[in-house]
Amino acid sequence: MPGRPRVPAPPDGRTCTHTMSRPLRRAAALLPAPLVAGVLLLPGNASHADAPPELEDPAVAAATWAVGRLTDGTHAMGDHGLTADIAIGLASTGTAGDATTRATDWLAENAEGYITRGSPGSGTVFTGGAAKLALLASIEHRDAGDFGGLDLTGILLERLGDDGRFTDAGAAGDMSNQFTQSLAVLALDRTGDLPESAVDFLASTRCADGGFPLSLRRDPDRCTSDTDSTGMAVQALLAADRTADAEPGLDWLESRQQEDSGGWGYDATSDPNSNSTSLAIQALRAGGREEAADDGWIWLYSVQVGCAQAREDRGAVGYMEPVADGMALRSTAQAIPALQGVALGDIDGAEATPEPTPLECYPDDPPGQDGGGTLGAVEGTEQGAEQGAEQGTEQGTEQGAEQGAEQGAEQGTEQGGATADGSASGADGGPGGGDAASAVGASGASGGTASGGPTPGGNLASTGSSSTQPLAWAAVGLMFAGSATYLAARRRRRHTS
Repeated sequence: MPGRPRVPAPPDGRTCTHTMSRPLRRAAALLPAPLVAGVLLLPGNASHADAPPELEDPAVAAATWAVGRLTDGTHAMGDHGLTADIAIGLASTGTAGDATTRATDWLAENAEGYITRGSPGSGTVFTGGAAKLALLASIEHRDAGDFGGLDLTGILLERLGDDGRFTDAGAAGDMSNQFTQSLAVLALDRTGDLPESAVDFLASTRCADGGFPLSLRRDPDRCTSDTDSTGMAVQALLAADRTADAEPGLDWLESRQQEDSGGWGYDATSDPNSNSTSLAIQALRAGGREEAADDGWIWLYSVQVGCAQAREDRGAVGYMEPVADGMALRSTAQAIPALQGVALGDIDGAEATPEPTPLECYPDDPPGQDGGGTLGAVEGTEQGAEQGAEQGTEQGTEQGAEQGAEQGAEQGTEQGGATADGSASGADGGPGGGDAASAVGASGASGGTASGGPTPGGNLASTGSSSTQPLAWAAVGLMFAGSATYLAARRRRRHTS
């Protein structure tokens, strides 16, 4: 494995050897090298003394923080879907293998309750849940045909219609959507059981503008693309080697990237959020659109709680701001693979190190703080994580959330998105409502701002450089102004090429 950059950089290897505050580094990453070099050579910029420490490995830091929030070191407050998301995220980093194993074991033990929505023997089949578990089983090199005594592969194939669409079964009706279809394609592609009709159907759901919708009703007049569904569908198509079918979706994602931030909202009118941005990054990275993926990665890193913040919060990824609030566990679970630069179809849990990696800061922790604090929280997880989980729990139990999802599947999902297992916004313990429901159910981020970036009270306090150096500040101002112009021009070239 190549050595880590001294300052965090996108997974494509873009690095910077000078420690800068995040806003300055974001601007620097978007400017031509000569202008950046000119700013860094100004008096006072050679010293690290005024810069806050940075996370050495953002993806691993997020994984370590997430492990510390598992109830009994095993599951996420009894939330099946979120537990699976965390396990998939941990596997993407190649760390915390023991925690991933415990989470996967717990899911296997409770698989039937999850897939039947708590009603074994009722004939209910939550196909999105079955697909997510089958994907995790393959990532962890387990048998998807015998996971907790269930043949997940067989269940998925039984729910495949003649038209190639995967549907739910049960008294509540069919609530399947784009996430259901995409997860099932991803899972069956790994087991070698993927029917071509399933991929054909997925490709056929693309809207005229190139993006993909949440609803699968196939009404051209009501085909509304959104970031989350497009990110999922594109990852599934690329995993199935349907690059030509994925290209329009990649183009759509690039065209919807917000010019002022580099992030994505759920739709064109939404402020950027970490969940939509993460899915877009994964899809673009898988499709070789590195420039757009890098810009999104920089925004995503800006909402991660860094080393200037409290030890126990470091590594968490906020929904729209760098805060470790009640939504952060869901946001972090979705963000881990994107920070690592790995698409869902490429995650492999083999050979993961057993323990979480101690969180490291560069150049050093703030005075009086210990970089191992987050790992200490992991080791003391049973009490601390359980308490934090209760404080941060999303609303409702699994049963209540599922009932809410069932009642609002078509109406609610069109307005608010879906969870990563294909249930309506709010399923699996996630909050309902909001205009940017995410792939993990984190909709309606409370306390988020339109900027989606650092705040004065966040981990980008005004410690980036000395206030006694007006030349440096003038150059920083020039850099930010230049970055906006440069980014806008570059995006225009990208969209017209």
